[in-house]
Amino acid sequence: MKKIRFHHIWMSIILVIAALLAMYALYPSPPERAVKQFLDYLLTGDKRFYGFLEKHIDKTHPFLKLALEQAPFKDFKIVESKSTAKGVNRVMALLNLEQGYIMVPFAVAQTNGKWYIQDLPSVIHFSDAIPVIENGSNRRSTEVLLHIAEDRLLCTNPLPSNRVQNLTPSEIILVENQIVYINPLKPVKLSKIMAASRLGRYIEDSSLGRIPTVGDIPVYSIEGNSISYQGILSGLIGYTDSTLFCDDDGVGRTVIVQDQVIPRDGIRVLIRNKEDNGVFHKQVSITCNTGFTAETLIQPISHTFKAGEVITLKPDAEGMALYLNGQKLASTPNRWYIRPLEGGRLSILNNGGSSPKKLSLPYRGTLEIALGDDHNDGLIVVNELSLEEYLYTVVPSEMPIKFGLEALKVQAIASRSYAIRCFKSEGYAAFGAHVDDSTASQVYNSIAEQPIAIQAVDETRGLVGFFGDQVVDARFFSTSCGYTANFHEVWDDKNDRFPSQEVPYLTAKPQFPSNVPNLHNEENFRAFIDQKNLDGYDRFSPFFRWSVTMKRQELEASIQHNLPLVQRSEPAFVLTRQGEGEFTQQEIPQDIGELQNLVVTRRGQGGNMMELEITTTRGVFKVIKEYNIRRVLQPVNYLDSTRPIKLYCHDGLIRDNFPILPSAFAYIDIKRNSEGIIEEVTITGGGYGHGVGMSQYGAYGMSLMGYSFEQIFQHFYPGCQLKNIYED
Repeated sequence: MKKIRFHHIWMSIILVIAALLAMYALYPSPPERAVKQFLDYLLTGDKRFYGFLEKHIDKTHPFLKLALEQAPFKDFKIVESKSTAKGVNRVMALLNLEQGYIMVPFAVAQTNGKWYIQDLPSVIHFSDAIPVIENGSNRRSTEVLLHIAEDRLLCTNPLPSNRVQNLTPSEIILVENQIVYINPLKPVKLSKIMAASRLGRYIEDSSLGRIPTVGDIPVYSIEGNSISYQGILSGLIGYTDSTLFCDDDGVGRTVIVQDQVIPRDGIRVLIRNKEDNGVFHKQVSITCNTGFTAETLIQPISHTFKAGEVITLKPDAEGMALYLNGQKLASTPNRWYIRPLEGGRLSILNNGGSSPKKLSLPYRGTLEIALGDDHNDGLIVVNELSLEEYLYTVVPSEMPIKFGLEALKVQAIASRSYAIRCFKSEGYAAFGAHVDDSTASQVYNSIAEQPIAIQAVDETRGLVGFFGDQVVDARFFSTSCGYTANFHEVWDDKNDRFPSQEVPYLTAKPQFPSNVPNLHNEENFRAFIDQKNLDGYDRFSPFFRWSVTMKRQELEASIQHNLPLVQRSEPAFVLTRQGEGEFTQQEIPQDIGELQNLVVTRRGQGGNMMELEITTTRGVFKVIKEYNIRRVLQPVNYLDSTRPIKLYCHDGLIRDNFPILPSAFAYIDIKRNSEGIIEEVTITGGGYGHGVGMSQYGAYGMSLMGYSFEQIFQHFYPGCQLKNIYED
């Protein structure tokens, strides 16, 4: 009897629970009712849904925008509600898509007796992500790894697996890390990337012309199921076999490339205007020692000319007009390609101002003429040629041929390494080039080809320095003082951090067959520089040791002239002390006052000045980084042009009004009168240039001692290997 009664009790409990669940389904809790009513209104476009939102929620919230504009949600179901704090609930809803469903949370809070939604589901929109299906099972929900530039994001795909095209750049929308929308981008096969605008507005293809883009387009290479981020599109000028992926409006969003070490057609050099060293040319006149052609690839035009004939290109209303003997032959907005026949060489005529017309040194390869972004900019001239032929004139332009074959070979390897790093750089992408022909990159075609320089290039063909799997940053400079500098103690990084990150193969080390203590100590450094007859590799350089003396008023004038210029160009590295406190960025006074002191407050391991404090009657100024210090202490007389400042060099010669302090490897002596007022300042130093990497005079000195080019390279770039890019 008791057992029957106990059974009846359990049945009653079960019936009560069932009744409560039924009531719960029929009569949801207030938080659930708020979410249900909100979703009812939202999914039907009824603006009364705004009344269920806390005031802090922006009406442009991505979840609201997605639901109203793209309407991916067809229906919903409230699944559960759970209290997370007093007066706060988390309500879970199942949102049904056309071919799937997702679970999302809503945070609901009670205010003045009414429940309001205080937090909506998160939404992320990627205009160009590459999906990689991680889970190959047949389950409806599949894990997908999204590649977004250098980032990775693992998400869930509730849609049928065939909706995700593996390894295809796509526009993707995630709600709470679940894919609710995916639209594969449209592939456009590119022939050759010629240029990329500075503001990311377009790229130029050799066959398709300009294609609109948005911002810095990410670039990837794909091998098998592996994706490698290559950087941004502006680092791929001249590359072929690429595919641009565009949205439905035809705007480029991302690029897939074949992983190439160098562009198939070689290096692209921006040829500056020799009149003012500017980028743009008002007009360009070209001739050739053989027959040559001028043609366009888009809306093709082609003309052939005889050896010695001179053609001129000028901007006009239609783009660029081609003239021969004053007669207009054609005009087009598209890029002109000027090519020699029969192995000839092209030359550019100097048409500037009052200067007599003269031919440039001959150019190998092709000359291209294009319009700047703004029609009024003028013409852009680019020389495209093979990497090895490019080095034929870079090497003798950068290093005197008297340095001999072994030193020139090291220069060839350093210049080749530098050029290869520039292939993936964005510096000259807007002009359709990898480098320019000035000291801003490497000097090109300012010295005629020399047999010994060609030999140095040919005998090191393809050899490039590598540190691990990366091409080395092969910095070089003219002369060391007998010690080189650490990279991070010379340059800042992109975020103005100084010292910057260390580079393991660009380190401070002695440049003579011995050793000395670190030279960041002032006493050690002075003693080292005072060794005039140091048996250093660079001792044959006129700048191995030098000194300059300036009267106080002369140095004041130089500082007054240069300090504001340096601050404008690098404001983070010219600071002013506030009272007795910290240094901050402030405008330099129009009159800096009388010079009272100069103190080197920080040196690098190799002895280079890193920080200099300048005290005047108007304040204390801190100049940071070696190049800025060298500019501020410029040994030029701004008071009396007839009395130049004299720089006394190691070879006994005197240089007048040298344009920059030769190096930051220097110490400062101050001569004062009996009242403590500065009368003159003497700066004594050694070396010429920034001091990082290979010293060119040092390479020369080592070659005289019998070192091979491989040994010299290993000395200046320790831990690096030589590899042949055409073979390895």
